[in-house]
Amino acid sequence: MVNSLEPEFNDRVTFLVANLTTQEGRIFAEMNDSGRVTLLFFNPDGSRIHKPTGVQDAEFLRKVFILQLIHLTQHQEF
Repeated sequence: MVNSLEPEFNDRVTFLVANLTTQEGRIFAEMNDSGRVTLLFFNPDGSRIHKPTGVQDAEFLRKVFILQLIHLTQHQEF
């Protein structure tokens, strides 16, 4: 589902996929207490801000992306 939203948000969001079949991907998942089918949102400074889990439909994920972008915009330091 996330892949279907990438064209809509790729100018505002950096999409990275952790491959859990690699050691690096497994370490990343462990460090973020996440497993399969987990979406992680991070601030530009690398701090995690949201972690929806499980399979979600595209419309739900669109709303989550928009809310996270609004949150980031409101909390940016200028």
